[in-house]
Amino acid sequence: MKRVVPAKIHRKINIAISHIHEDHDLLFTYIEKLRYIALHPESHLHVINILERFISQFLEHVIKEEQLLRQYLPVQIVDQHIEQHQSELALLDENLARLKKELSLHNIQHVVTQLNREFEKHTNQYDTAILKKLQLLKD
Repeated sequence: MKRVVPAKIHRKINIAISHIHEDHDLLFTYIEKLRYIALHPESHLHVINILERFISQFLEHVIKEEQLLRQYLPVQIVDQHIEQHQSELALLDENLARLKKELSLHNIQHVVTQLNREFEKHTNQYDTAILKKLQLLKD
């Protein structure tokens, strides 16, 4: 039997999904800033600051997203998604440590390439799949 979702919850899910997409846009803005720095050696000193802001923004995003998911999806599905977030946070910590240890053009380019690849996967695979599950609740 299909579960009926009240209109109020339907709207809340739509707004939450919209906010998640806005977060993704902001995260990719930070990646673009990092990419710019990788191409402009005179800006290298800013890369750690921008990466730290990226990490902070990603943490905010993860917290909001996980709270939303816990409201509407089964625990097992949410826990799997949280594991993906944990893996991404570990990658961010490793990259930040790498840059703090050696701030070189090679390391900056490596970090930017890796972050771009990982967060495209985050938005296009992980979050797309989980947001489809939320969408199914509404439909």
